Amino acid sequence: MTDPKVTPRFDTSLALFAEAMVQILGLETVEKGWILRNSEGHLTFIALEPLPDDLLKRAAEAAIAAAGPYCLEDFVVTDAQSPGVSGLIKRSRPYREAVSVLGQSLYVNLIDQRIVGADWLLAPANSSLPTPRYAFASIKGGVGRTTALAVAATHFAEAGKKVLVIDLDLEAPGIGAMMLPPNELPAYGLLDGYIERSLGNFDDSFLFDMMAPSPFGKGKGLIDVVPAVGATAQEHPANVLAKLARAYVESSTADGALASFSDQTRWLVDTIAGSKQYDAVLVDVRAGLNESTAAALLGLGAQVLLFGEDTPQTFAGYRYLLAHLARSPRNFQDDWLVRLKMVHAKASPLAERQQAFRDRAHDLFREFLYRDIPLGEDSSSPVLDQSGEGVVTMPEFSLDDVEAPHYAVPILRDSNYFEFDPLSAPSQLSAALYERTYAALLDRLIPA
Repeated sequence: MTDPKVTPRFDTSLALFAEAMVQILGLETVEKGWILRNSEGHLTFIALEPLPDDLLKRAAEAAIAAAGPYCLEDFVVTDAQSPGVSGLIKRSRPYREAVSVLGQSLYVNLIDQRIVGADWLLAPANSSLPTPRYAFASIKGGVGRTTALAVAATHFAEAGKKVLVIDLDLEAPGIGAMMLPPNELPAYGLLDGYIERSLGNFDDSFLFDMMAPSPFGKGKGLIDVVPAVGATAQEHPANVLAKLARAYVESSTADGALASFSDQTRWLVDTIAGSKQYDAVLVDVRAGLNESTAAALLGLGAQVLLFGEDTPQTFAGYRYLLAHLARSPRNFQDDWLVRLKMVHAKASPLAERQQAFRDRAHDLFREFLYRDIPLGEDSSSPVLDQSGEGVVTMPEFSLDDVEAPHYAVPILRDSNYFEFDPLSAPSQLSAALYERTYAALLDRLIPA
């Protein structure tokens, strides 16, 4: 029976389970083994070597007593040689999870199986891309993320650049309607791309039926827009929800392997971006912590702009995100952390208010990401210095480091953009109007 004073819950179950394993199997065995948390939350310890039956029984009994409903009585402890387990380990990406055991911190190798949200377990993709990519992301909607993307695309085009704009906000499409007149929408959108690809029905003809040039790019540069939904959605609106239900489902590749939503998104963006020689790719990401956010933040190798107003909700949401990202391995040569950048949306013009936002962001990044990484043979994140002569820690970021992820780029609050509809009011995308509000952000974005 579990102690009623320590009723196991999801947040405490892993520590209770690990402590029970340590008490019976020993610290070294637990550190070297694996803990599987299945899709329902049940925990199983996987030892590297076979264990005596009496020890397995004692460990299982201790775990059930400690973690109660988080244990399956017939699958509490096993070993890597058991049928099906070795294959599970090979196809999983575990991460090192810190838990408090017997008064000290212990790192366990956790395999976290998920049905929903599995793409959050992916390691961030490398940034070695021929064309710069920018993902415009936010925890909450209504922060001006999509408006900023439209301004950035227009600014690039004004400089004679070729820009690709992709609407990955599948459930709340926006950028297509902002930048394309209704009669100039392409036949299909990105949502259709997931469906046709999964059926093997995606070809060059379909690809070019997904994009259309925006009038805001004409004259100097080019803005190609891939909306979330196209003109056919206007003819068959009831099918949009039917497509959404299928877009997030794993699909099979040509060789029979499963492709997650992130895999499919990366393939679509790579394919669309490779259709022309663009100078920049701008991706509008759905607000929140969902599958499309994971695909954009982790799967595209993009520079990620994290929009937020100076509100408690902003920092609460980003706390969840950064705490999760802290589990991802980092590399000295291509550190995903330096590709993150906070954006202070609807900022006050007062310097002290902007500094206060940066201070709060710095506290948040320092709590989870601005810290030394444990290095060495058993580290999940070995980092070699560039000379190859030894191991170094990742660079620190000071409070006033303008290049640091926390040092937020301000976008000033501007009543001219409270109701953004440039097709009806083209002056909203005139340089004379947007430069005073978006200057700091535009200086930060550098196309190829």
